[in-house]
Amino acid sequence: MNNSGVNVTWIPEKRRAVDPPGAAWPDTYGEVIDQIACPAYCCTLTGTILHGNRSARRLWGRARLPIGEGCWDGFAALYRPDGSPVEKSSSPAALAARTGVAPPPTELVAESSDGQRRCLVVHARPIRGGKGATVGVLCSLTDISERRRLGQEVQCARDSREGFLRVLAHELRNPLASVMAVAAILRRQPGELGIVRMARVIERQTRQLARFIDDLLDASRVEQACDIPVALRAASLRDVMALARDVAEGVLRGRGQTLRVDLGAAEGVLDTTLWCDPGRLAQALGNALLNASEFSDDGAEVALAARIDGAFLEISVSDNGIGVEASELLAMFEPFRKLAGHSLRAPSGAGLGLAIARSICVAHGGMVSAHSAGPGQGTRLKFILPVVLDVLSA
Repeated sequence: MNNSGVNVTWIPEKRRAVDPPGAAWPDTYGEVIDQIACPAYCCTLTGTILHGNRSARRLWGRARLPIGEGCWDGFAALYRPDGSPVEKSSSPAALAARTGVAPPPTELVAESSDGQRRCLVVHARPIRGGKGATVGVLCSLTDISERRRLGQEVQCARDSREGFLRVLAHELRNPLASVMAVAAILRRQPGELGIVRMARVIERQTRQLARFIDDLLDASRVEQACDIPVALRAASLRDVMALARDVAEGVLRGRGQTLRVDLGAAEGVLDTTLWCDPGRLAQALGNALLNASEFSDDGAEVALAARIDGAFLEISVSDNGIGVEASELLAMFEPFRKLAGHSLRAPSGAGLGLAIARSICVAHGGMVSAHSAGPGQGTRLKFILPVVLDVLSA
């Protein structure tokens, strides 16, 4: 690096002492280039390529050197990532020769003499002679074709899955809505108590299926790095807690588990006004309750605690279940990631609940964390959300 802060390459002092200034640089750099594993070459100020290692010549599809004036890179053609052509006089090597300054690493699509195209990152640095004048250019190439191909395949797979999930949700919602409507009608009809009970079971299970479909769509958004949409409005903590309990109540009852709610010593905490999306926030808490139920014994207790700290709402969901290794706590919030399950219970769900819960918290400007003392020591999820409207509007 010279005094101006520009990256340049200098000819070794010993070689300059015996040769005219800049005269022997091609031989000097040719020896160095042959030892470089990545494709590398050097060219003159007029674009004649004097030396290139084997890796570079394989990319070019050329076996013999030198390559004529104005070539600059050895390829038949260069293109930008969007497909537009790059003039030889605008290639990184030409820019380094003309300006004497190393341009930033440049991603290009290079076409070899046999028509094959590769995605490359081109690094070009000017070579200085004895008196500091630019005498040539040293270039190296990084082939990122495979990385680009794999990235495109991953994106294509994500797009296909998202499209499939959207079609699936659309196709399933209509019949689910019909089943739920019929169940509601049966439940309201006078008749045998057994029919009413069955109607309630159908209604409850259909509602769970509808939530699962919504979870699939939400998880797709999370994987695409999109925020879960929230519609903020004023709502009471009482409403949010009631909705959250409704999400998990059927599962808890089916396993004989009890839900203990702790609101601390503060009076009227349930009447606190929040600025939130009550449905989404209840979904996050409900998912945490379902997670606690999943990893706890039948008949166990799950605790839901809430308190107000200034503008912040703090909610925790605790259980005395199988616990989590410290190294796996962060993995709990990854989409489709399922940790070891309860030994006496068949695995259920798709591993989406906590990933969605975290995304909902982030969309509210909050955060969620997980704590566990280890296997067999239970787990506690803690939500902190700046949503208390009573304080914010004071």
